[in-house]
Amino acid sequence: MTSEAKARPMVSVVVPAFNDAAFIAESLNSVLAQDYPSVEIIVVDDGSTDSTRDIVRSFGDRVTLLTQRNQGAAAARNNGIGHASGHYIAFLDADDFWWQGKLSAQVDALQASGQKMAYGRFIIWECDEQGHYPPAAAQFDIHPHPRLSTAAVVSGWNYADLLLDCIVWTSTVIVEREALLATGLFDLRLRKGQDYDLWLRLSRQLPMLGMEQPTALYRTNRASISFRVSEECYEYRIVSGAIERWGTAGPDGRSPPAAALRKRLRQMLFNHGLVHFRRGNPRIAAQSFALLLRRHGLHARSAVYLLLSLFKQLGAPRAR
Repeated sequence: MTSEAKARPMVSVVVPAFNDAAFIAESLNSVLAQDYPSVEIIVVDDGSTDSTRDIVRSFGDRVTLLTQRNQGAAAARNNGIGHASGHYIAFLDADDFWWQGKLSAQVDALQASGQKMAYGRFIIWECDEQGHYPPAAAQFDIHPHPRLSTAAVVSGWNYADLLLDCIVWTSTVIVEREALLATGLFDLRLRKGQDYDLWLRLSRQLPMLGMEQPTALYRTNRASISFRVSEECYEYRIVSGAIERWGTAGPDGRSPPAAALRKRLRQMLFNHGLVHFRRGNPRIAAQSFALLLRRHGLHARSAVYLLLSLFKQLGAPRAR
Protein backbone atom coordinates (compact mmCIF):
# COMPACT_ATOMS: atom_id res chain seq x y z
CA MET A 1 0.00 0.00 0.00
CA THR A 2 1.41 3.40 -0.96
CA SER A 3 1.81 6.20 1.58
CA GLU A 4 -0.95 8.09 -0.26
CA ALA A 5 -3.32 5.11 0.09
CA LYS A 6 -2.50 4.87 3.78
CA ALA A 7 -3.16 8.58 4.22
CA ARG A 8 -6.41 8.49 2.23
CA PRO A 9 -7.88 5.02 2.78
CA MET A 10 -10.84 3.85 0.74
CA VAL A 11 -14.31 4.80 1.97
CA SER A 12 -17.16 2.54 0.90
CA VAL A 13 -20.46 4.42 0.79
CA VAL A 14 -23.46 2.13 1.31
CA VAL A 15 -26.79 3.43 0.02
CA PRO A 16 -29.95 1.35 0.63
CA ALA A 17 -32.75 2.22 -1.79
CA PHE A 18 -36.42 1.37 -2.12
CA ASN A 19 -38.58 3.26 -4.61
CA ASP A 20 -36.35 6.33 -4.37
CA ALA A 21 -36.44 7.35 -8.03
CA ALA A 22 -37.43 10.91 -7.14
CA PHE A 23 -34.35 11.54 -4.99
CA ILE A 24 -31.54 9.06 -5.52
CA ALA A 25 -29.75 10.86 -8.36
CA GLU A 26 -29.32 13.98 -6.22
CA SER A 27 -28.07 11.87 -3.31
CA LEU A 28 -25.53 9.99 -5.45
CA ASN A 29 -24.30 13.22 -7.00
CA SER A 30 -23.56 14.53 -3.52
CA VAL A 31 -21.21 11.56 -3.05
CA LEU A 32 -19.60 11.99 -6.45
CA ALA A 33 -19.01 15.66 -5.60
CA GLN A 34 -16.96 14.80 -2.51
CA ASP A 35 -13.49 16.30 -2.40
CA TYR A 36 -12.16 13.03 -0.96
CA PRO A 37 -10.18 11.06 -3.58
CA SER A 38 -10.83 7.41 -2.67
CA VAL A 39 -14.51 6.46 -2.65
CA GLU A 40 -16.59 3.52 -3.83
CA ILE A 41 -20.38 3.78 -3.96
CA ILE A 42 -22.55 0.72 -3.42
CA VAL A 43 -26.30 1.05 -3.93
CA VAL A 44 -28.39 -1.85 -2.70
CA ASP A 45 -31.82 -1.81 -4.31
CA ASP A 46 -34.29 -3.40 -1.92
CA GLY A 47 -36.85 -4.66 -4.43
CA SER A 48 -37.91 -1.31 -5.91
CA THR A 49 -40.90 -1.26 -8.26
CA ASP A 50 -40.19 2.20 -9.72
CA SER A 51 -37.27 3.34 -11.89
CA THR A 52 -34.70 3.45 -9.07
CA ARG A 53 -32.50 0.74 -10.60
CA ASP A 54 -32.53 2.38 -14.04
CA ILE A 55 -31.43 5.68 -12.55
CA VAL A 56 -28.59 4.02 -10.65
CA ARG A 57 -27.47 2.18 -13.80
CA SER A 58 -27.30 5.51 -15.62
CA PHE A 59 -24.28 6.39 -13.44
CA GLY A 60 -22.32 3.61 -15.13
CA ASP A 61 -19.25 2.21 -13.43
CA ARG A 62 -19.12 5.11 -10.96
CA VAL A 63 -21.71 3.26 -8.86
CA THR A 64 -22.01 -0.45 -8.04
CA LEU A 65 -25.61 -1.68 -8.03
CA LEU A 66 -26.67 -4.69 -5.98
CA THR A 67 -30.25 -5.96 -6.03
CA GLN A 68 -32.23 -8.03 -3.56
CA ARG A 69 -35.85 -8.89 -2.84
CA ASN A 70 -37.54 -6.49 -0.47
CA GLN A 71 -36.15 -7.14 3.02
CA GLY A 72 -35.76 -3.67 4.50
CA ALA A 73 -32.97 -1.14 4.90
CA ALA A 74 -31.06 -3.15 7.51
CA ALA A 75 -30.68 -6.15 5.20
CA ALA A 76 -29.73 -3.82 2.34
CA ARG A 77 -27.04 -2.13 4.44
CA ASN A 78 -25.66 -5.48 5.59
CA ASN A 79 -25.55 -6.64 1.97
CA GLY A 80 -23.64 -3.51 0.99
CA ILE A 81 -21.19 -3.88 3.86
CA GLY A 82 -20.55 -7.47 2.80
CA HIS A 83 -19.52 -6.29 -0.68
CA ALA A 84 -17.52 -3.26 0.49
CA SER A 85 -13.74 -3.11 0.11
CA GLY A 86 -13.08 0.15 1.95
CA HIS A 87 -11.24 0.66 5.23
CA TYR A 88 -14.15 2.83 6.28
CA ILE A 89 -17.90 2.40 5.76
CA ALA A 90 -20.12 5.47 5.41
CA PHE A 91 -23.90 5.39 5.15
CA LEU A 92 -26.21 7.56 3.09
CA ASP A 93 -29.96 7.12 2.78
CA ALA A 94 -31.15 7.40 -0.81
CA ASP A 95 -33.15 10.57 -0.19
CA ASP A 96 -30.51 12.46 1.82
CA PHE A 97 -27.60 14.68 0.77
CA TRP A 98 -23.98 15.20 1.85
CA TRP A 99 -21.89 18.30 2.39
CA GLN A 100 -19.06 18.30 -0.19
CA GLY A 101 -16.32 18.13 2.46
CA LYS A 102 -17.91 15.43 4.61
CA LEU A 103 -15.58 12.52 3.98
CA SER A 104 -12.38 14.57 4.00
CA ALA A 105 -13.28 16.25 7.28
CA GLN A 106 -14.28 13.01 8.95
CA VAL A 107 -11.33 10.91 7.79
CA ASP A 108 -8.90 13.67 8.80
CA ALA A 109 -10.53 13.93 12.22
CA LEU A 110 -10.49 10.17 12.75
CA GLN A 111 -6.85 9.87 11.77
CA ALA A 112 -5.89 12.79 14.03
CA SER A 113 -7.80 11.39 17.01
CA GLY A 114 -7.05 7.71 16.52
CA GLN A 115 -10.74 6.88 16.87
CA LYS A 116 -12.68 4.45 14.68
CA MET A 117 -16.08 6.08 14.23
CA ALA A 118 -17.39 9.59 13.68
CA TYR A 119 -20.82 11.18 13.35
CA GLY A 120 -22.05 14.76 13.29
CA ARG A 121 -24.84 17.24 13.13
CA PHE A 122 -27.27 17.42 10.24
CA ILE A 123 -29.78 19.86 8.80
CA ILE A 124 -33.47 19.03 8.47
CA TRP A 125 -34.35 19.60 4.84
CA GLU A 126 -37.99 20.54 4.41
CA CYS A 127 -40.04 21.11 1.29
CA ASP A 128 -42.39 24.02 0.65
CA GLU A 129 -46.15 23.75 0.15
CA GLN A 130 -45.60 22.78 -3.51
CA GLY A 131 -43.29 19.92 -2.48
CA HIS A 132 -40.10 21.65 -3.67
CA TYR A 133 -36.90 21.45 -1.62
CA PRO A 134 -34.55 24.46 -1.42
CA PRO A 135 -31.16 24.06 -3.16
CA ALA A 136 -29.22 21.42 -1.26
CA ALA A 137 -25.60 22.60 -1.28
CA ALA A 138 -26.60 26.13 -0.28
CA GLN A 139 -28.02 24.88 3.01
CA PHE A 140 -24.51 24.35 4.37
CA ASP A 141 -23.70 28.04 3.81
CA ILE A 142 -26.45 29.25 6.17
CA HIS A 143 -25.01 30.04 9.62
CA PRO A 144 -26.67 29.35 11.94
CA HIS A 145 -29.16 27.21 10.06
CA PRO A 146 -32.64 27.42 11.61
CA ARG A 147 -33.20 23.68 11.07
CA LEU A 148 -29.86 22.47 12.44
CA SER A 149 -30.20 19.30 14.54
CA THR A 150 -30.30 20.01 18.26
CA ALA A 151 -29.34 16.59 19.66
CA ALA A 152 -26.17 16.53 21.73
CA VAL A 153 -22.90 15.80 19.94
CA VAL A 154 -20.73 13.78 22.32
CA SER A 155 -17.15 12.63 21.75
CA GLY A 156 -15.86 9.66 23.70
CA TRP A 157 -17.82 6.88 25.35
CA ASN A 158 -21.42 7.92 24.73
CA TYR A 159 -23.50 4.90 25.80
CA ALA A 160 -25.05 6.90 28.65
CA ASP A 161 -25.98 9.70 26.24
CA LEU A 162 -27.48 7.27 23.72
CA LEU A 163 -29.80 5.86 26.38
CA LEU A 164 -31.41 9.31 26.61
CA ASP A 165 -31.53 10.06 22.87
CA CYS A 166 -30.45 8.54 19.56
CA ILE A 167 -27.85 11.25 19.06
CA VAL A 168 -26.19 9.36 16.15
CA TRP A 169 -27.91 9.78 12.79
CA THR A 170 -27.07 7.21 10.13
CA SER A 171 -26.34 9.45 7.14
CA THR A 172 -23.61 11.22 9.12
CA VAL A 173 -21.80 8.06 10.23
CA ILE A 174 -18.40 6.84 9.11
CA VAL A 175 -16.87 3.83 10.85
CA GLU A 176 -14.01 1.39 10.34
CA ARG A 177 -15.28 -1.67 8.53
CA GLU A 178 -13.53 -4.11 10.87
CA ALA A 179 -15.11 -2.50 13.94
CA LEU A 180 -18.51 -2.76 12.28
CA LEU A 181 -18.03 -6.43 11.42
CA ALA A 182 -16.85 -7.22 14.94
CA THR A 183 -20.00 -5.67 16.43
CA GLY A 184 -22.40 -7.73 14.33
CA LEU A 185 -23.95 -5.35 11.76
CA PHE A 186 -27.65 -4.40 11.71
CA ASP A 187 -30.12 -6.66 13.52
CA LEU A 188 -32.60 -8.01 10.98
CA ARG A 189 -35.04 -9.00 13.71
CA LEU A 190 -35.89 -5.35 14.29
CA ARG A 191 -38.43 -3.82 11.88
CA LYS A 192 -37.40 -0.28 12.88
CA GLY A 193 -34.58 1.24 14.90
CA GLN A 194 -31.88 -1.15 13.67
CA ASP A 195 -29.46 1.76 13.40
CA TYR A 196 -30.15 2.90 17.00
CA ASP A 197 -29.54 -0.65 18.20
CA LEU A 198 -26.23 -0.79 16.32
CA TRP A 199 -25.00 2.53 17.71
CA LEU A 200 -25.77 1.33 21.24
CA ARG A 201 -23.81 -1.88 20.64
CA LEU A 202 -20.90 0.05 19.11
CA SER A 203 -20.92 2.47 22.04
CA ARG A 204 -20.05 -0.48 24.29
CA GLN A 205 -17.03 -1.30 22.11
CA LEU A 206 -15.49 2.01 21.10
CA PRO A 207 -15.55 5.75 21.75
CA MET A 208 -17.09 7.89 19.02
CA LEU A 209 -15.98 11.20 17.60
CA GLY A 210 -18.82 13.73 17.54
CA MET A 211 -18.39 16.60 15.07
CA GLU A 212 -20.26 19.90 15.30
CA GLN A 213 -19.96 20.56 11.57
CA PRO A 214 -23.24 19.61 9.85
CA THR A 215 -22.32 17.04 7.23
CA ALA A 216 -25.68 15.99 5.77
CA LEU A 217 -29.22 17.03 4.95
CA TYR A 218 -32.08 14.92 6.27
CA ARG A 219 -34.92 15.07 3.78
CA THR A 220 -38.36 15.06 5.43
CA ASN A 221 -39.94 12.51 3.13
CA ARG A 222 -43.24 11.28 4.55
CA ALA A 223 -43.12 8.15 2.42
CA SER A 224 -40.17 7.04 4.55
CA ILE A 225 -40.62 4.23 7.07
CA SER A 226 -39.54 6.62 9.84
CA PHE A 227 -42.90 8.38 9.48
CA ARG A 228 -44.95 5.19 9.79
CA VAL A 229 -46.34 4.00 13.10
CA SER A 230 -45.49 0.43 14.11
CA GLU A 231 -47.55 -1.83 16.31
CA GLU A 232 -44.54 -2.33 18.57
CA CYS A 233 -42.63 0.51 20.20
CA TYR A 234 -39.24 -0.46 18.84
CA GLU A 235 -37.46 2.47 20.45
CA TYR A 236 -38.56 1.27 23.87
CA ARG A 237 -37.62 -2.31 23.02
CA ILE A 238 -34.13 -1.23 21.99
CA VAL A 239 -33.39 1.03 24.96
CA SER A 240 -34.92 -1.24 27.60
CA GLY A 241 -33.14 -4.20 26.02
CA ALA A 242 -29.80 -2.41 26.24
CA ILE A 243 -30.40 -1.64 29.92
CA GLU A 244 -31.34 -5.26 30.64
CA ARG A 245 -28.19 -6.45 28.90
CA TRP A 246 -25.60 -3.93 30.08
CA GLY A 247 -27.18 -1.78 32.77
CA THR A 248 -27.12 2.01 32.65
CA ALA A 249 -23.38 2.62 33.06
CA GLY A 250 -21.17 2.99 30.01
CA PRO A 251 -17.59 1.70 29.67
CA ASP A 252 -16.46 5.04 31.11
CA GLY A 253 -18.57 4.53 34.22
CA ARG A 254 -21.08 7.26 33.39
CA SER A 255 -24.83 6.67 33.75
CA PRO A 256 -27.61 9.02 32.70
CA PRO A 257 -29.53 10.70 35.55
CA ALA A 258 -32.00 8.13 36.85
CA ALA A 259 -34.95 10.54 36.74
CA ALA A 260 -34.19 11.56 33.14
CA LEU A 261 -33.92 7.94 32.03
CA ARG A 262 -37.15 6.97 33.79
CA LYS A 263 -38.91 9.92 32.16
CA ARG A 264 -37.67 8.89 28.73
CA LEU A 265 -38.76 5.28 29.10
CA ARG A 266 -42.21 6.42 30.19
CA GLN A 267 -42.42 9.00 27.41
CA MET A 268 -41.62 6.49 24.68
CA LEU A 269 -44.45 4.18 25.76
CA PHE A 270 -46.87 7.03 26.40
CA ASN A 271 -46.26 8.61 22.97
CA HIS A 272 -46.61 5.24 21.26
CA GLY A 273 -49.89 4.59 23.03
CA LEU A 274 -51.21 8.07 22.36
CA VAL A 275 -50.54 7.86 18.62
CA HIS A 276 -52.43 4.58 18.37
CA PHE A 277 -55.25 5.90 20.57
CA ARG A 278 -55.70 8.88 18.25
CA ARG A 279 -55.43 6.77 15.11
CA GLY A 280 -58.15 4.41 16.21
CA ASN A 281 -56.27 1.37 17.53
CA PRO A 282 -57.26 1.20 21.21
CA ARG A 283 -55.94 -2.36 21.61
CA ILE A 284 -52.32 -1.36 20.90
CA ALA A 285 -52.79 1.88 22.84
CA ALA A 286 -53.96 -0.06 25.90
CA GLN A 287 -50.99 -2.41 25.65
CA SER A 288 -48.54 0.52 25.69
CA PHE A 289 -50.21 2.28 28.62
CA ALA A 290 -50.47 -0.98 30.58
CA LEU A 291 -46.78 -1.78 29.98
CA LEU A 292 -45.82 1.70 31.15
CA LEU A 293 -47.79 1.34 34.38
CA ARG A 294 -46.55 -2.19 35.03
CA ARG A 295 -42.87 -1.45 34.51
CA HIS A 296 -42.52 2.17 35.54
CA GLY A 297 -45.07 2.81 38.24
CA LEU A 298 -48.07 5.06 38.53
CA HIS A 299 -48.42 7.65 35.78
CA ALA A 300 -51.71 9.52 35.97
CA ARG A 301 -52.14 10.35 32.27
CA SER A 302 -51.31 6.79 31.23
CA ALA A 303 -53.86 5.42 33.72
CA VAL A 304 -56.54 7.71 32.28
CA TYR A 305 -55.70 6.79 28.68
CA LEU A 306 -55.60 3.10 29.57
CA LEU A 307 -59.18 3.33 30.83
CA LEU A 308 -60.24 5.31 27.77
CA SER A 309 -58.59 2.76 25.49
CA LEU A 310 -60.38 -0.10 27.23
CA PHE A 311 -63.71 1.73 26.92
CA LYS A 312 -63.00 2.30 23.22
CA GLN A 313 -62.40 -1.41 22.75
CA LEU A 314 -65.72 -2.22 24.41
CA GLY A 315 -67.50 0.14 22.06
CA ALA A 316 -65.72 -1.01 18.91
CA PRO A 317 -67.73 -3.22 16.51
CA ARG A 318 -66.60 -6.85 16.61
CA ALA A 319 -65.45 -8.59 13.46
CA ARG A 320 -67.86 -11.28 12.27
